[in-house]
Amino acid sequence: MNEENEWTYAQADTLTYLHVISHLAILTAAHFALAFPPEELLDGLGLTLYDLFSIIYDHRNYSYIDYAAKRVLFFNVFVASYPALISGYFVHGQLFTTAINTRRFPELFDHPWLWLLVFVISVIGLVTYYYKIRDYTQWPAFQYFMDHPETLDGVETVINDPETFRIRLSQRTHVYVTRNFFIYSSNWRFVAVRMIDVRLQVDNTRMPMIMNIQDEEERLRAMFIKVNFNVPYLAPFTMTLRQDYYHQLNEILEIPIFVPPHITVPMTIMEELKEDFVHRIRNNSRHTHRVKRSEKDPCFACGSEENIIKISKSCTGEEQRLLFHDIVLNPTPNCENCTCRPLWCCGCIAQIFITRQKIDNISRYEYHRGSAKCPTCRKTFCIRDVHFVDFDYIAEEEEAST
Repeated sequence: MNEENEWTYAQADTLTYLHVISHLAILTAAHFALAFPPEELLDGLGLTLYDLFSIIYDHRNYSYIDYAAKRVLFFNVFVASYPALISGYFVHGQLFTTAINTRRFPELFDHPWLWLLVFVISVIGLVTYYYKIRDYTQWPAFQYFMDHPETLDGVETVINDPETFRIRLSQRTHVYVTRNFFIYSSNWRFVAVRMIDVRLQVDNTRMPMIMNIQDEEERLRAMFIKVNFNVPYLAPFTMTLRQDYYHQLNEILEIPIFVPPHITVPMTIMEELKEDFVHRIRNNSRHTHRVKRSEKDPCFACGSEENIIKISKSCTGEEQRLLFHDIVLNPTPNCENCTCRPLWCCGCIAQIFITRQKIDNISRYEYHRGSAKCPTCRKTFCIRDVHFVDFDYIAEEEEAST
């Protein structure tokens, strides 16, 4: 009877395969969620490895370079502790075995001495790895500082300069760029080099897998930029830029980001709609505008591009139009006569018209069936009322006689 009770107790004390797999899945998910937290979730709540690191190391006590290096060291050692974590789970589980000849784990996992050996080897390996990389002054990034000491002095200046171009790639990944320096800092990598030692190249493009709420309407593509270095001991890596950041970064660089012949940099949705807008208004009638050649002004909005667009009512009011909604369903307003003198460039008038459709909640892909208001007189116009201009230049003597 006692033997039967002991056997029953032993069976109840043994974990099932489902229990073990669930425990391992939870440990794995927790381990890597701390290191790679979903943005706006754990990161926003302050439940990440970076928050733990910030508690241990106060950034006020270190220079930017030292703090960035300690962060990379901390994260790499934490991820390297994963084998010790898993083997430690099995070693720890054996401590709960209270009866002789009782298994804590199912037969496939019931190897206590093997798990103890794996745990000891994992811990020794982790400690060895830590001591190997803890002296970050021996890292290739710091070897570059030894070869180019002016970079070491320039990093703090670049970071603290409000004029420095900054890109926030993710919650803890930043890029700082000036005409002289390139700095990349994340939880996993820190590199600061002179711009003459950097070569940037487009490696690939794609639509983002997860849409950013702030640019959902724009649907900005992701640009994979390969960062190469002219020094052999710095390993190349790839960073991901939003398409608008890619264009902004190109404006900063003296040498633009190289685009291989087999890669086409796609347009943003706004750029595609602007191109479609220009194509559509080419089918409209052209407007003749009389002006002295000396008084021909640039675009009224941007003041730089050629003014070749005129708003003039020519629609019949019978064209297919959209309904848009605010609180209740309302019809698209009827077009009105715009008698304004200013002319516009293609880019500005397209921007004015398309962004108005966004405000009115009209589908972006049916934008051409909406309407907008003239920026100067606030009269309503549709895409049929937008015309390219043919200039009829007035001679000076003709104007005088008039």
